[in-house]
Amino acid sequence: MRILINMLCRSQNNRQEVTRQLVTLLGAVFLYSSGAVHAQDSFSPTAFSTCPSKAFLTQGKLPQTYGINLVTGDYTVLAQDHFTDQPLNAVGFNGNDRFIYAWSYEYGQPVRIHNDWEFDVLSGINITDNNFYVGDVDTERNIYYVYRRGANYGLYAIGLDPDRADYLSMSRVVDGSSLSLKIADMAVNPVDGLIYAVESNGALHQLDQSDGSSVNLGYTGQTGTFGAAYFDPDGNLYVGRNNDGGIFRIDVSSGSNAAVLFASGPAATTNDGSRCAAAPLVDDSDQNIDFGDAPDTYATSLDKNGARHGLSNSTLFLGLGVDGEANAYVYPLSDDSTGELDDDDGIQFITDIVEREYAIAMVTASGDGYLNAWIDVHQDGEFNAVDQVAINVPVEAGEQAVYLPIPDGVQPGNTWARFRLSSSLGLQPYGGAPDGEVEDMLVRVLQNIVIVTDYPSSTGWTTIAFEDNWPLLGDYDMNDLVVYMRTSTQRTSQGFTQVDVSGEVAAAGAGYHNGFGIRLPGVKLSEVDQESVSFEINGQPVVDRPLLEANRDEAILIITNDVFDYVISGNHCEYYRTESGCGSSIQMSFELSVKFNNPVDTHLSGAFDPFLFASPDAWHGAHFVTPPGRSYEIHLKNQSPTEAFNPALFAGAGQDASVPDQGLYFLTATGMPWAIEIGDRWQYPLEYVDLSITYPDFPKFSTSNGRDSVYWYEHANAVSHKLFSE
Repeated sequence: MRILINMLCRSQNNRQEVTRQLVTLLGAVFLYSSGAVHAQDSFSPTAFSTCPSKAFLTQGKLPQTYGINLVTGDYTVLAQDHFTDQPLNAVGFNGNDRFIYAWSYEYGQPVRIHNDWEFDVLSGINITDNNFYVGDVDTERNIYYVYRRGANYGLYAIGLDPDRADYLSMSRVVDGSSLSLKIADMAVNPVDGLIYAVESNGALHQLDQSDGSSVNLGYTGQTGTFGAAYFDPDGNLYVGRNNDGGIFRIDVSSGSNAAVLFASGPAATTNDGSRCAAAPLVDDSDQNIDFGDAPDTYATSLDKNGARHGLSNSTLFLGLGVDGEANAYVYPLSDDSTGELDDDDGIQFITDIVEREYAIAMVTASGDGYLNAWIDVHQDGEFNAVDQVAINVPVEAGEQAVYLPIPDGVQPGNTWARFRLSSSLGLQPYGGAPDGEVEDMLVRVLQNIVIVTDYPSSTGWTTIAFEDNWPLLGDYDMNDLVVYMRTSTQRTSQGFTQVDVSGEVAAAGAGYHNGFGIRLPGVKLSEVDQESVSFEINGQPVVDRPLLEANRDEAILIITNDVFDYVISGNHCEYYRTESGCGSSIQMSFELSVKFNNPVDTHLSGAFDPFLFASPDAWHGAHFVTPPGRSYEIHLKNQSPTEAFNPALFAGAGQDASVPDQGLYFLTATGMPWAIEIGDRWQYPLEYVDLSITYPDFPKFSTSNGRDSVYWYEHANAVSHKLFSE
């Protein structure tokens, strides 16, 4: 009947008058009770059969009604059309007769909404010329209250009890200037029987509907237009914010009045909320909610505003599937141990969880969404902001690796992690989401124990010495470049994180100009945190050039392109610290520190890979037609050159017997090298004095590949008057 009436009415200019005439023609009856007259359709309206746990949100100029699960924020459309083209507002559910009451902007009258979502107009009730957009039903008093701010408006009461004299009569409780609140909805608390509402400025108000007096209870911490308000049986107030759909819970009896985000619901415009306040938030039979199962200190159960996701309309989940429950199975229980689906299958760690490192988790998702994750690294039984290791990370359908940065200062051992996938952004470790899934899991967190290794010790030195005539032996005095070095590495269980090098250029007895570099074996340039590199020569930062050689795949440290930029031979001396009577203090020292973007899984030990190279554009012997520059290098015996080296130089010239295919580099046929390392502050030969003459046991050591004459380099085994002395 209602459908027929409205179809006819929509073709008329004055639908209200036509409707009234049709009601009369169709034999509508008038009921009289204590002098109040109201119109009823000839059919008998049907009330809701139960007191629903879901909340109702009626919104829009062409009003629709949604069923909202306040626990998760997911919703379904219950009524696509109420057969009116103007808003229904000031909505309230009456737990006595189980009808929804609302204010119709089309008729300017209250209406009663049935369980089929049609309504009948309670004609002749309105004693004003106004419409109302704030309202609720006081089930205990059986009164429908409506409110509008302003001197010409106010708070009005409409009786709903057929056995009372005020049945379907409207009276003003207080005018709208005495009760002047910027509110968009209100709700009656079933515990204390008073009305509560939140203003747009975030103030919580308590109203006494008997006289219209109000008390400002304080700031809730949230602002906005709160167009929907609801209560649960325990006296918790829920308000929905229009612009973002956030549903906030306020414990009005707590005294703090803080509005805590409870769930993410639908954004709204012209709207109003209602629910049966006597109904629990969740029916025990509701299996359309997914909860976590961590201990309740982590906000797991509904009582703790635990993390939860609606499953009613969701095809978004972690792993292969998800099942629901009416409330959380808090640890040591688990929904996986209750005979239900084992649905905690979407997150798999493929690395250890180590402080100051990236843990890698393989995440399987059914569709596109956003991942938020927390690990209780401090083991304080809560998920705090410092514990969040994934913030709105986009994931897509299928399996993908997600990198999780683990903070500093972890407490090692077993702890809890929480992963939440949803189409909603900005999820917290608590509260409801309209779709997706939450997975809680026990994980093990490791402390990042840094192992520091000093070579040869924290105060000692190792000596690197070069003969720069390769591939010729030349004078083989092994003092063309002598560098004292010490290195330090920092390593965690995941790999190397930092290297430090200290050095002194002890001698330069070369007729050529040479540079000095160090390669970090197995480290790529891209793995170095170049912004954090520290490099000093003689205590002063080097600012005119970078330490790391550019345009290389390898991490190559260039200490200097020409040693003679920093050292001089001195009066009456041709070379730097290699001639008798030409001693001086060391003129060049260097310090460097290199950190890596992530731990590097390689082998860094000893002096790494120090090498000599020809200074760019500098003459380096008659056997080179043009200066070889960086393409010429000398490394320790059987150490391969860097990528800058010209492999054509391994052509068997001079005394070189390198065979790169066999891993043989920079050695003669008898195994003599062009560069040596001695793990001490070594006393090297004088200028032009062959190493084999100064240290007679060296050839035996070299040709035996280090098996014989192991201590050849000690002063006691040297011809002392052939050694350089300061």
